[in-house]
Amino acid sequence: MSNDTHTTAPTRYVEADGLRYAYRRFGSQSGTPLVFLQHFRGGLDNWDALVTDGLAQGRPVILFNNAGVASSSGETPDTVDAMGDHLAAFVDALGLTEIDLHGAHDQRVHAFAAHSECATDRLSGLRSWRALPVSRALRGAHEALPGRLS
Repeated sequence: MSNDTHTTAPTRYVEADGLRYAYRRFGSQSGTPLVFLQHFRGGLDNWDALVTDGLAQGRPVILFNNAGVASSSGETPDTVDAMGDHLAAFVDALGLTEIDLHGAHDQRVHAFAAHSECATDRLSGLRSWRALPVSRALRGAHEALPGRLS
């Protein structure tokens, strides 16, 4: 897994509650996994590999297709609550005990966290593309993209 990148990591599948979720995991084998969240119809191929590879330099990165998106089975969730429920099922299926979440907008990340069962007992941190905090989750991207993130 440590040699995989955004573009070379194989698409894997995990089953939860009768649904099959597609995901890719790459980056460091140690550290708190950073799970990337997309908009309602966005999937694991909608992220910029330069950014995700930068973030994966010091921790595992997990991109996934929510239910009904691309190669994941089921119906596409039509509410943030339902997206959060699928996120919780996915995280449970992978057996993750602690995660950080990263999303494209502040509201999306916080809404997922607030409505997801995994927020209270496993959520280590939230990251938002808009806020771009200099944190342990973004250090790799800052090094990979000098002068492009602030």
